[in-house]
Amino acid sequence: MKHVGQLKTNGTKVVVVNRTLPGDAFSSLVIDRDSLRPLEHDVIVPLLESADGQAAFEFGHILGRHRMPLEDSPNLDAADKANSMQGISVLEHLHTSGQLLKQPTENVLMTEDGADAVQLDKLNEMIAEQKGVRVEGLAISADTTASGDSRKTEAKLMLSRAEKLDHQANVFRERAYELDEDTRPKKGRPKKQSD
Repeated sequence: MKHVGQLKTNGTKVVVVNRTLPGDAFSSLVIDRDSLRPLEHDVIVPLLESADGQAAFEFGHILGRHRMPLEDSPNLDAADKANSMQGISVLEHLHTSGQLLKQPTENVLMTEDGADAVQLDKLNEMIAEQKGVRVEGLAISADTTASGDSRKTEAKLMLSRAEKLDHQANVFRERAYELDEDTRPKKGRPKKQSD
């Protein structure tokens, strides 16, 4: 499986979010797999194992495209933001919760299934050579879809979020009507007021 490895210094199992960083080609961003809470694990691992996750050059792009389901979070700030039109991406959630760890690429061993472990810095050098670029050229760039248009992806996410919010509003409205039937709007024209 792509994007998985471990740290040479202590053997910690990690998911590699970004293999290099802009302006720092010899550092990477990783997630400690064992530090993930159950909800985070249930969101991140299926994304990692998905066809999109395995096809992605940088797993960080996938994490940036998917929303973290924190609408019912006990953290009111997180719940408010999750319920907003934009929501919270998995990547943003990991960043704000301090779970993105910067690691030297020489300390990350990539442990893809069926292959010998290889240091991330050496793997980056091989990939850069194949692409005909310097290692610095592998750094993350603006997130785009396969067609190169991130605006379409953002529009789809906003429409999906709007549908969920609309459904949630209808559920709340019906619950309010059940609690107090007088709050239910009356059908027909309002009666004329006599002067």
